Amino acid sequence: MENKNFIDKYLEETNEIVREINREDISRFIDLLFEAWKRKSKVITIGNGGSASTASHFAGDLLKTVANDSSMKDVREVKGFRSICLTDNAAALTAWINDSGWDRTYVGLLNTLLDEGDVILLISVHGGSGWSGNIVQAMDFAKKKGAKIVGLAGFDGGKMKEMCDVCIVVPKDSTPHVEGFHGVLQHLIVFRLKELIEEYCSKNNSTGKLNTEVFHNYVVPSNEPSLYPTPQQGNAIKEIGYNGGNL
Repeated sequence: MENKNFIDKYLEETNEIVREINREDISRFIDLLFEAWKRKSKVITIGNGGSASTASHFAGDLLKTVANDSSMKDVREVKGFRSICLTDNAAALTAWINDSGWDRTYVGLLNTLLDEGDVILLISVHGGSGWSGNIVQAMDFAKKKGAKIVGLAGFDGGKMKEMCDVCIVVPKDSTPHVEGFHGVLQHLIVFRLKELIEEYCSKNNSTGKLNTEVFHNYVVPSNEPSLYPTPQQGNAIKEIGYNGGNL
């Protein structure tokens, strides 16, 4: 097969994914994460192998990009997600692997980090089936803790399709296609969340006054007591539409 034929075939298969993927699952995934942001719940990302790098990237975007994208050079007062990737701490990860085995590693880390109402975000090509027992045990633990579970999978969705609150399944039996499209979904979700957060923080109530929940919960307060706002707070007040009056 010539390069051109391979390229055409690969891109056509990618187009098939675009046509067939479940848009409603993507929408529900976004909504669940947005509600977690409003609650200030943690989002803990998990993945093995190549999916570990996607999980790390996802956590980074939730932490920063949803509130401060690459065009913003100053730290804004709007906060991102409280996101953590379990594979980013090599010392803690390998200590659990060494002492308790690979299948128990994520449960060990979640036992310290996960609270009721938090979200675990799982990424797995085969949906935790076969050789990803640590993913299945993480889901079992999350359910017992009262946490939400969202996932990105492929093939038939595996155990994640059965156990997640929302699971987006890339409809293709191909590891490179599934892993590649997980990256597409990650950026789609992150930049839609960025829009939703911007809209939420700029919304006024019917009287034209600032939404006080937004001001007190999503704008970083000054550490210096003062009768006047800091320049940064002043910019935030303008940004989210405060027109005067009591907060």
